[in-house]
Amino acid sequence: MNNTTPVPNIFFDAQIGNLSGSAVRVYLKIVRNLLGWRDENGNVKQKDWIAHSQFEKTGLSNRSVTNGIQELLDQNLIQVTDYLNNDLTDPFQRKKAKRVYYALILENQEKTTFYNEKTKEIPPQELRSTKEISLPKYNANERIPDQIRMEQIKQEQQRKQMQRDNWL
Repeated sequence: MNNTTPVPNIFFDAQIGNLSGSAVRVYLKIVRNLLGWRDENGNVKQKDWIAHSQFEKTGLSNRSVTNGIQELLDQNLIQVTDYLNNDLTDPFQRKKAKRVYYALILENQEKTTFYNEKTKEIPPQELRSTKEISLPKYNANERIPDQIRMEQIKQEQQRKQMQRDNWL
């Protein structure tokens, strides 16, 4: 789906209820920067340099961003490193680092949309294109023939099922 960012289901299923609002905002910003961008081959980023000021664009104060990052680290949801992959779990280390890189830690990766059963790898997700059948459009006051309305409902259900299949 264009203009969307996939969020790992494990986040909603097991983590979101245990996190503060600032941690949720920080996590979603990291997800957006990693999984919301694709290169020319369709690959998502494994880690990304995100400036502290970028997190503040989520409406959080400097302190709330720092607390949110620390909470995500404590919950083992993200990994924070410098450009040499040195661990930056300590806030003072992050403050001294020129660039701080963020990565997601996905537990049970085989249950995420990024896992490939055949290769046992986590490849970038490739969304299948769907062929849309053009149906005649009707004005709000016009009565749509039953067979056309049934076809519209059936196509909408098929489209939704394809979306669910792509994200399981």
